Amino acid sequence: MQAQALSLAKVRSKRRGAVMVEYAFLLALVVVPGAAGLMAGGKLLHDEYVLTRTAVLAPVP
Repeated sequence: MQAQALSLAKVRSKRRGAVMVEYAFLLALVVVPGAAGLMAGGKLLHDEYVLTRTAVLAPVP
């Protein structure tokens, strides 16, 4: 009985490890390039935001 519980613990541990590896791949392949793209185009995005906000909040269209 104890050996079976120990083997279940090992299976759970391996699953957790697999999930962590998958999460690391997700970060490396999606989030990091996305953040780099936002940093690269940040000035342009900010300028467009300010222009749009000014146009929306203008008292006369």
